[in-house]
Amino acid sequence: MVITVTDANIFIDLIKLDMLGYLFGAELEIHTSSEIIDQLNESQQQQVSVFIHSRSLNVTYFTVNEIEEIQAETFPRALEFQDKTVYYLAKKIDAQVLTGDGALRKFCITKQLTVHGIVWLFDRLLEKGLINYAVAIKKMEHLLSFNDRLPKTECLKRIQDWGLL
Repeated sequence: MVITVTDANIFIDLIKLDMLGYLFGAELEIHTSSEIIDQLNESQQQQVSVFIHSRSLNVTYFTVNEIEEIQAETFPRALEFQDKTVYYLAKKIDAQVLTGDGALRKFCITKQLTVHGIVWLFDRLLEKGLINYAVAIKKMEHLLSFNDRLPKTECLKRIQDWGLL
């Protein structure tokens, strides 16, 4: 199992795609912070809570001292406090980061953390046999219809390649 800290936009995209459950079948040990859960709306929190209660999703609640440590660290201005908790948690538990946030991605890379996005997750779901190419194409096309922060060229190449398989 690969230890992975996930941010809110991954949860949100997977919920919109009706694919949240697949995240927990991808042989990843999923962690997040309570601050990330707080970013989700009520409906999204309800969907995520199923995985919290089944202990598939590990949620960290930081102590006052840990929050002070996070606040004392130097971060780019583009990072919200919630993003900072993702970095801090990943560093603390020696995990990779799963995010769709460009600023968080760049910062984590500068700190030598392994960072992946939802495109990598699609590849992993295919590799583990959790989805097939037809489903991957349909879901990636849907994802492109509402998420304009994706690496569009990379997504379109995947769709083209998957269509040939």
